[in-house]
Amino acid sequence: ELSDRDWKSRVAIHSSGVLTSDALAALRERGAAVASVHPLMTFVRGSVPDLSAVMFAVEGDARAVRVVRRIVRDLGGETVLVKKEAKSAYHAFATMICPLLLALLASAERVAGIAGITPPNARRRMLPIIRQALWNYVRLGPEMAFTGPIVRGDLETMRLHLKALSRLPGAKNGYIALALAAIEYLPSRNRKKLQAMLDEANS
Repeated sequence: ELSDRDWKSRVAIHSSGVLTSDALAALRERGAAVASVHPLMTFVRGSVPDLSAVMFAVEGDARAVRVVRRIVRDLGGETVLVKKEAKSAYHAFATMICPLLLALLASAERVAGIAGITPPNARRRMLPIIRQALWNYVRLGPEMAFTGPIVRGDLETMRLHLKALSRLPGAKNGYIALALAAIEYLPSRNRKKLQAMLDEANS
């Protein structure tokens, strides 16, 4: 709809997290400098986020990037250049730390239900430990912040977890996937035995 206009000396940007600036190639061919700029922030109805110190992933033509830098600075954000070939990985990162984090919390809320804790109470009562875990992660790093049965190599506790989660297949699958990632990326004892147990539970 826009490509039939004169775009000489103009700048066009889009805000997709996964698409590169090449999505605007038709405008580039008409003379525009183009860029993609994606704020690492979540936007939902009824909530207006503070954009100060927010990362904006930017990629595109030099002239467009200069304009984007000024816009981001005016918003109080921070520009980070991302290569075209890295956009998919960047967006996977963004998806893991926001919508999939919410999927984890929603699953945890269901598990709390098995323990007799109502959803509103689960959301309220999980906040202190979540805040502390995030604080530990940011200040100490993932290895020092990591606690629980995987660090201890506590197979029996994890077997009990998996048995309890059998009533919630989605939550059980999420638990196994996260536990396998923990074994790969974080400190753990009895690594091989834990891996074997989780692989069996996943089969």
